[in-house]
Amino acid sequence: MMRLPGLFPLSLMALLASLSLTAPALPQTDTLASVRERGHLRCGINPFQQGMAVEDGGRWLGMGPDLCRAFAAATLGDPNAVIYIPVTARTRFPALQSGEIDVLVRTTTWTFTRDTSLGADFIGPFYVEQERILVRRDTGLTEFEQLDGQRICTIAGSLTESVMQNREQATGIDIETVPVGDTIEYRAAYEAGRCIGVTDGQAGLTALRALMDDPDAHVFINGNMAISPLSIAVRHGDDHWEDIIRWTFNALASAEELGITQTNVQRLSTQSRHPIIYRLINAEGGSGDSLGLDTDWAFRAIQAVGNLGEIYERAFGEGSDLVIPRGPSALWRDGGMIVTPPFE
Repeated sequence: MMRLPGLFPLSLMALLASLSLTAPALPQTDTLASVRERGHLRCGINPFQQGMAVEDGGRWLGMGPDLCRAFAAATLGDPNAVIYIPVTARTRFPALQSGEIDVLVRTTTWTFTRDTSLGADFIGPFYVEQERILVRRDTGLTEFEQLDGQRICTIAGSLTESVMQNREQATGIDIETVPVGDTIEYRAAYEAGRCIGVTDGQAGLTALRALMDDPDAHVFINGNMAISPLSIAVRHGDDHWEDIIRWTFNALASAEELGITQTNVQRLSTQSRHPIIYRLINAEGGSGDSLGLDTDWAFRAIQAVGNLGEIYERAFGEGSDLVIPRGPSALWRDGGMIVTPPFE
């Protein structure tokens, strides 16, 4: 076949031109500048889960709000410069993509699809959830295989819904999944008898169980269906903001590893000779330069909320309304899955 001179280059040029018009452009944003200009951080949270985020007398409590306060302290110097925006499983990613929120600190599992196709970048797990099933004790159900033919409530669009479907296919068990909008709806459906059990993360189900008239009348099916790394997420396309959020979280985790607490951070910031502690919280340590933040950014974050262990203790420790052993949510040195990259 004869090739016409110049045809291929012209065709290629036309193709490239059309692609340049149709391919989505990467967002060019400066989230830090926007946050500083408006004077507050907009943080997307889960408003319905004890331990993660609950409002008490006008103040938000839980792991989510505490992390948001740390980010506000690091970037704005004021842990209270936060507007908390409740988002659901369905609205969280559109809110992040549109700029309605600056950071997502909801019960959101880091997955392949979410990381590669939803315009979000994940920072890393702040809590490692265990996907479980809660049923009434009087059903006598104790094993997953006994759920064949039963109705189980789950939040529509959540990872737990996918986990349940995958588990059904893998085992050949036929479970009728009842999708609902959020934790309030699955509680109502469960109490009304629309489903014999509820599937969600252990923290959410423990919160549900605590709200029941007789918590002991509800038990977990044996075993975990999956382990889910709940991660902080930021909008894709702003590497600088992603670094700020990632390393502020790492500062809280490193503070726990180094023994820096909300109580002793002031003293250690001036008296400690430990080189990493000096670099992290001493005003002359210089760790803020590469982030474009003030030199005391990490000091302010730790002073505002304490280290990661203190945040967990307030949410799920012995003195909390929900007592959940830290387990996989602990630091790596304590047998958990939270790894602290070095401040080198």
